[in-house]
Amino acid sequence: VTTAISDSEGQVTLAGLEVGKRYLFVPSSMSDSSPMSNNSSGVAKIVKVQKDTSYVVLETYYQKENQRIEVPVVLQNPQLPHGCEITAMTASFNYYGLNLSKMKMAKKYLPTKAIIEKDGKRTGPDPNKAYAGDPSNELTGTYVFAPVITKVARKVAKDYKTNLKVTNLTGASQKKIIETVQQGMPVMVWVTLDLSKPKTKEGWYIEGTNSKPKMYRNLHVVVLTGYEDGKVIVMDPLHGYVAHDATKFFSSYKDMGSQAIAIEK
Repeated sequence: VTTAISDSEGQVTLAGLEVGKRYLFVPSSMSDSSPMSNNSSGVAKIVKVQKDTSYVVLETYYQKENQRIEVPVVLQNPQLPHGCEITAMTASFNYYGLNLSKMKMAKKYLPTKAIIEKDGKRTGPDPNKAYAGDPSNELTGTYVFAPVITKVARKVAKDYKTNLKVTNLTGASQKKIIETVQQGMPVMVWVTLDLSKPKTKEGWYIEGTNSKPKMYRNLHVVVLTGYEDGKVIVMDPLHGYVAHDATKFFSSYKDMGSQAIAIEK
């Protein structure tokens, strides 16, 4: 019969409706292809217009695609100079109201192993299995990869009796990660400190093997919280909220092995 666009308060005035007739009111967003599409952003309602009908209330649930989720700022310094991973995880849980301490998370949940030097040979853990060194030590702290944080986060979710689900999104596309955030879920993403190419130096032998991969010098983990006009918004454990060019951000994500973790209800 007619369409109209609401004001900023979500209210709209319709003219020409006839008393005694029944109308189907269908709320939709500007992005819906059609008011009757399966993507309509609300609950349709049939209403018979009476003489005293002055308004109709419709339930809507539309959120702008670029809406940012409000992950609390948790900074790793000064206590955890090399603890971006556990700090990002703490912030992600706190988004759901847990109010966790990054230090408790690091001390109780993060599996760590020292890098041992013997006879000129440095040996340490696989970063996919444990954190090498001490995240609170400026000299010995290194990093850990997504499989470890996934396991840690699942234990935290269980120990705190939550219904939160931890999903390892490693290998996911840019589109998938952005969609996950737009659904209201914080995503931890492995990148580099300044989104430049990864910098490496001599690493350590992985215990029990003859493998000696290079050690990353500029690995970093942030929490992706939003996407707006070609830019990503992240909660950076070193700086708080920061915006980055999305293309550059996801290029760094790929350079660091496309590692990401989502925490969702």
